Amino acid sequence: MAAANSTKTAKKSVPGKPFEKGKSGNPRGRPKIPPDVRDMFKAATPAAAKLLIKTIDDEDAPLALRMDAAKTVIDRVYGKATQPIDGNLDATLQIVMSDEARELMG
Repeated sequence: MAAANSTKTAKKSVPGKPFEKGKSGNPRGRPKIPPDVRDMFKAATPAAAKLLIKTIDDEDAPLALRMDAAKTVIDRVYGKATQPIDGNLDATLQIVMSDEARELMG
C-alpha cells in the first residue's frame, strides 16, 4: 500500500523548473511602473512630505514613529549614511585538495 501511495505523490516535472543553465528566470526584468501610476505618485509626493513633517512635529505621536519619519526625511535629503565594512584582511586562505585533485595537478 505504501508503494502505491508513493507513486501517486511523486512530484511531476514542471516545464521551466529548475531554470535551464544560462537562462534567466526573469528575462525582461522588473516590470515598469505604468506612466499614469507614476504621475499619480509624483502628484502625491508633496502630501507625503507634509505628512512626514507633521508626524515629526506631533508631540503626541509615539517617539519611534517620529524617529522613523525623521530618518526617512534625512535619508531622502542627504542619502543614506555609509556603513563601514570591517573586513579581516589578515586572514589566511587554506586550500584543501583531495588526493585525486593533487594527481590531476601533477
